[in-house]
Amino acid sequence: MLMASRCVAKPSGATTTTPRLSRRHIAANATSAPNSSCTARLPPLKKPSKPPPPLLSRPKLPVPVPTTTSDDTAGSEDARKTPSSYSVRAPPSSSGAGDVLRLLDALRFPPDEELYISLLRDCADTEEVAFVHAHIVGRSAAGGLPLPLANRVLLSYAACGDTGAARQVFDGMLAKNVMAWATMVSAYSDRCLHQDAMCLFAHMCREVCGLADDCYAHAIVAVLRSCARAGERRLSQQVHALIIKLDRVRGDVGSSLVQLYSEVGGLHVGARKVLMMMMQNHWKEPVSEAAWTSLITACHRDGLLNMAIDVFRDMVSAGVPRSSFSLSSILAVFAESQNHGWSGQQVHADAIKRGMDTNQFVGSGLVHLYAKQGQLADAARAFEAINGEPDAVCWNAMAMAYARGGRYREATRVMYQMKAAGMNPSEVMSSAVRSACFR
Repeated sequence: MLMASRCVAKPSGATTTTPRLSRRHIAANATSAPNSSCTARLPPLKKPSKPPPPLLSRPKLPVPVPTTTSDDTAGSEDARKTPSSYSVRAPPSSSGAGDVLRLLDALRFPPDEELYISLLRDCADTEEVAFVHAHIVGRSAAGGLPLPLANRVLLSYAACGDTGAARQVFDGMLAKNVMAWATMVSAYSDRCLHQDAMCLFAHMCREVCGLADDCYAHAIVAVLRSCARAGERRLSQQVHALIIKLDRVRGDVGSSLVQLYSEVGGLHVGARKVLMMMMQNHWKEPVSEAAWTSLITACHRDGLLNMAIDVFRDMVSAGVPRSSFSLSSILAVFAESQNHGWSGQQVHADAIKRGMDTNQFVGSGLVHLYAKQGQLADAARAFEAINGEPDAVCWNAMAMAYARGGRYREATRVMYQMKAAGMNPSEVMSSAVRSACFR
């Protein structure tokens, strides 16, 4: 047999032809000895190189804590007032104010006033504000904090609800502007410390000269709210006179004054006069819907239905846009008034025009209105027009309407439908339906 693996030396430059090998020859070559001199050998495999060294862990930066030394506090009155809690580490928080300050301390980069104000604005709780405040005091000069920075610290404490810390900052301010006074008065009013708010406002009127500032309006709104909650008539009248003197019977101040007279009993006429004054200053600032609605609600609460209807008519004549809040309030008035069914239908038409008839509050008012007038078909149509699933108030109004109209089967069906919708009927409605069924 001719060996396919035989080698023949050939001169250079000679051309040779490689004979074609059959499958039998290929198999014979595969089973030949590996020590043949003409067998092609693969290069040896390279050994795997050494694995790369592990990455070094990130070095931890030192985290110095802002502390005060005897040299720094020698001439600083604010530093002497700094409690020991100022030297604690920053608490973990979502805003990251403490992390930013710790990083800046590690890099020995002193923060500026704008950075402090930005960090204080992002603080979420009192502990964060206290840490940033401590950092500010530790780096402040002997003259105290700058006024914008002190106002921002005061506002941050007040926003977090810590009126005690806010009052300490307020008392430690060497100079106070209108914003500082207004922030402190609003903080007391928001925390229902109405007597403190009213006393501080009276002190503010004696100390502050620039009463025409816009921040002064916020203090007036806060003290009017406190007067309304505390039922203080004498101070509210003095504040009213001050508002007239400053020509501030408009906007939020005028609305707060109307709400004050509305909540304090027997002062509905005064509230209506304030509304008329606000209408005269309409070119300066439009009258809000909340002012009108608060007076309508107060008149309804005290049984002055005709006055409530007159106030609503003045509101419509003034061109004030109506929302579901005002429409539902006047519908409750029309439901209890006598011989004003046509007015209720006009309100219904206005609600349809504005697309408010599908609102749950307006729909409940319409159901209650038509049920009181005995128009059960109109009440059912108003109930079916409510967008989405009616709430418990709508179901109760519809069931009570059927029960009062003597349609006991429909009232019972509404109760079962209400339970199927996942709401439990009230005890008043259940007892009313039962008593009506057993008559």
